[in-house]
Amino acid sequence: MLSSLQKLPYGFVAALTGVMAFPLPSQAADQGEQPAAGVTTETLTSEPAETAAPPAAADDDDGADEPAPAPATSEAEAEENDGRADSCLVQTICAVKQKIRWQTPAWTPAQCQSIADAVAESAKRYDLSPTLLLAIMINESDMNEKAFRVSTRAGKVYAKDGGLMAIRCVLDRKDRCVNGNVRGMSWKQVMDPASNIEAGARELAYWRDVGGVASRTVRRRDGTEITKNGPCHHLTHAWWAHYNHGPRYIDKGYPRHYPHRIAVLDHALATVMNTDAPELNRRITIHDPSKRERSIDRPLEQRFKKLYNQILSSSSCSALAVLLN
Repeated sequence: MLSSLQKLPYGFVAALTGVMAFPLPSQAADQGEQPAAGVTTETLTSEPAETAAPPAAADDDDGADEPAPAPATSEAEAEENDGRADSCLVQTICAVKQKIRWQTPAWTPAQCQSIADAVAESAKRYDLSPTLLLAIMINESDMNEKAFRVSTRAGKVYAKDGGLMAIRCVLDRKDRCVNGNVRGMSWKQVMDPASNIEAGARELAYWRDVGGVASRTVRRRDGTEITKNGPCHHLTHAWWAHYNHGPRYIDKGYPRHYPHRIAVLDHALATVMNTDAPELNRRITIHDPSKRERSIDRPLEQRFKKLYNQILSSSSCSALAVLLN
């Protein structure tokens, strides 16, 4: 990379390294497709560098001046910077949001930064890939932070699923969640984008580490068989299947390939971001007899073919941008 840059004219290299821009807005998605959301993007440029003044001559009596020490970064500043997303993640979120949005308000660059910061912080806290969080966000809500669905029982609201990560909240009379890992959260908190992303990451980590349940048949000495429940080791499927399925993996019908549908989006995002997605280096979904094995670079359902191509056609982070980050 650097050797190639050295061969370029100085002005061209300076232009590359001196400007960081979000992609120009694309056309909104066609009206008949899946609902999604978009973003307004602006070109961001760095301030022109001032011409450096020539160094002052050293004083023969006092000797050369010592260079001023760089200001120390406080712990608070270091912690704040550590939680901010890099420009590649922000750029990708803006570009993909613009590609898939449908009849929803655009995100501003500031909103893209806020969402990216929440994704980066939650991914780090729960040891997840940012691309996996984004893939689930795209699948569950089409990146629409206001999306929600109401479930009723006996004519009364029983639960709501909402936000970027489609968090389920079984409600009590005070509009608070009483279920699982979101117990105690208010519906207003659930619909806050940053809280919603954090809750989704916490849920993913739970299913990865301890939440899954699997049954196995045990033969007794007398020849009889019994069924025992134990932890799921995710041998036939990726662990994020449980984000949709719950404790037990559903190995029949349309739901069985949920992990593959997430994986193809994860793969596309990792491709445009020039980053790794280590969770994809494993078995993704159950194999259908007499059919070709599903792979992360081959979406099969029509909606996911379109989303996959929309992600890949969004502006990718250049290798230079990744290096500078």
